[in-house]
Amino acid sequence: MKRLQHPLGMRRSLRFKITVSFLLMTLITFTLFGILANVIFRKQFENYVIENLNQKNTGVVSTLESRYSDWSNQWDVAGLDNIGIGAMSDGLILRVSDQSGSVLWDAMVHDSGMCASMLQTMAQTMQRQNAGFDGGYTEKTYQITVRGNVVGSVAIGYYGPYFYTDNDISYLRTLNLIIVLVTVLVGAVSLVFATYMAKRLADPITRVIKTTDQISEGNYSNRLYETSNTREIVELTNAINTLAEKLEKQESLRKRLTADVAHELRTPLANLQSHIEAILDGVWEADERRLISCHEETIRLSKIVTDLEKLARLEGEGVSLNKTDIDLSALIRQVINSFEKELGSKSLTVKTALPEIHLHADGDRMTQILTNLLSNAVKYTPAGGTIALAAADENEKVRISVKDTGIGISQEDLPYIFERFYRADRSRSRDTGGSGIGLAIVKSLVTAHGGTIQAQSEPGKGSEFIILMPK
Repeated sequence: MKRLQHPLGMRRSLRFKITVSFLLMTLITFTLFGILANVIFRKQFENYVIENLNQKNTGVVSTLESRYSDWSNQWDVAGLDNIGIGAMSDGLILRVSDQSGSVLWDAMVHDSGMCASMLQTMAQTMQRQNAGFDGGYTEKTYQITVRGNVVGSVAIGYYGPYFYTDNDISYLRTLNLIIVLVTVLVGAVSLVFATYMAKRLADPITRVIKTTDQISEGNYSNRLYETSNTREIVELTNAINTLAEKLEKQESLRKRLTADVAHELRTPLANLQSHIEAILDGVWEADERRLISCHEETIRLSKIVTDLEKLARLEGEGVSLNKTDIDLSALIRQVINSFEKELGSKSLTVKTALPEIHLHADGDRMTQILTNLLSNAVKYTPAGGTIALAAADENEKVRISVKDTGIGISQEDLPYIFERFYRADRSRSRDTGGSGIGLAIVKSLVTAHGGTIQAQSEPGKGSEFIILMPK
């Protein structure tokens, strides 16, 4: 089967996608965090600037009150000129009046051009820092009080509601530069970490892909040996290893099945061919004994084909069940009675533990299941041995057991005995007979009833087949 290929330029490695995705996620997250932090900080910085401006205004008032006392409780215009010019360097425009309201000193009168230029520069600066900033000339008036007496007032004008000084702008630029540098640093660290994480995630998956490619080509012996702290990676590799192991077993069974089918068909066909050739060559006479022998071989061939058809029908079309309420104990005794001759000829002892149990199942199919299991027990139990059949209630299920003291099954063969044509008897002698399909049919019928079957065995000590059927 061909793999689907992406168009040229559309294919990207898993490592590349993981790296880019992680990097983008990190950068987007940090960028959003930086923007949010910047907005919050700017708001706090605005509050700081406004508070600092109010402190400047209060400082101007305190200076005027102090100097008034120093001037012998009167206003000195020359002194006001020094204070007003100093305030202009801080972006403040003063207008000082005495207690009667007469203007003593006015920055606009002193140097209107400088005041206008200063306000224009502030407006341009604030627009550059914050496009759409809604500001303009603002003025606040404060009373000047000395020892409880109002001796005048000062109107302080500035570009408001607040403005940034050169130091403020320098501080903001430094902050923005730090944020940019940190973003670049985080991006570089994220790239390194993303590359590392992508390698840890993508490399095991790449090895899984290569291994599955080899498995698809029939190399079932390949296994993955990944040591990862990622649970999903471990589960994926375990699943691939389990798949490879099962496919390897199935391939082995398929090859054995082919050999087994050939062996089962070859023996009766070879016998038929040799008998017929001997008759045609005149070596044997076509008497009743020879014809009976040929007939027995055709019956054997017919039985193999019939069993194959039966199994194919069970596994392909499914089993049609006619379920009724049956007396399981009576059914088991009836099956035992049908083997009376075989049991007697080998002097086999049958033990039963059959309380009254009723089961909703197909009586004919249950008879077929029990007949096949008892037939195997009779075939593989030596003369004088014992076969035990038991049934018991187990909650919502019924447990049926067929146990013998026969030759047993090796641990090597035990996992495969329900496979078609699989027989632990490598010699395939006619004494133990059968085509190796009986247990496969039993498993299909048990599964059709919603039950399970398992085998326990030890070579030389016998075998036990256990069926659990829903009531």
